[in-house]
Amino acid sequence: MNKLTKLQGMFGLGVLLSGSLMAQEYATAMDRAAWRASGNASRCVMEHQIDRVALARFVAEPGRGVRFELEWQQAGIQGGGAELALIPAPWQQGDAEPVASGQWQRQQLHYHQGIPGVLGAMANGRWLEIREPGSRRRFVMPSVHFQQAYSQFRLCRGEAAAEPGRDGNGLTLHFHAGVRGLSAGQRQGLSALAGRLAAEPGVRGILVESFTDSSGHPELNLRLSRERGEQVAELLRRQLPALAVEVRAYGAASPLATNDTPAGRYQNRRVVIRIIKEEEAS
Repeated sequence: MNKLTKLQGMFGLGVLLSGSLMAQEYATAMDRAAWRASGNASRCVMEHQIDRVALARFVAEPGRGVRFELEWQQAGIQGGGAELALIPAPWQQGDAEPVASGQWQRQQLHYHQGIPGVLGAMANGRWLEIREPGSRRRFVMPSVHFQQAYSQFRLCRGEAAAEPGRDGNGLTLHFHAGVRGLSAGQRQGLSALAGRLAAEPGVRGILVESFTDSSGHPELNLRLSRERGEQVAELLRRQLPALAVEVRAYGAASPLATNDTPAGRYQNRRVVIRIIKEEEAS
């Protein structure tokens, strides 16, 4: 039996609770496998239910990075070690890639090392696995329906808040309330934009327009929008020293959406990077 046939059979059954001489493999049937994201400015979560026996989750909190947790929802796990690894999907080539080691504590596993890389690998189709040395128990978490949840998870963290400009040439960054600094994902988006512009003919300059929502005093909003815009401009000036970069701060002016809802306020907290071409500058 090849690997694809074996895993198809496993996921068709959902969970195999086998005898003592066979592995206990836990996974949700592929047609029911899903990841779901939720959260707010203080805690972002992306979860996957492993049938009815365990809950896997990625958790991100400000100042604590991203961790991966597995919560066993049945009785019977007293302790011991467990290895986290990336594995190829049944239709992929390659071997398992060890990521981190952990210990069961109160029916839970916690992993902190290498998790950003795990997320990137799963976004590219790899699956996640947990094995216990000396035990036949194994957990498999597919990346089926992972992309949409991952986009929402990154958006919650402020990392996916880098959107193409309306003309397809610029970039828009969104911010959580009160946040002044750029996230790692936003810096990556700006660096990618700078790399593209460095090789693009006809670019004369960059206009950085910064906005806030209507919460807070107008003078503070204006100052905050200036600080965000200047941070973006500083990064672009370092990477594109030959281009003029102008910053315009507007505070709460020109909202894109209502300021009466959290989602609307999030859309309004933005820095828009516009590219000035030769024909526009003339």
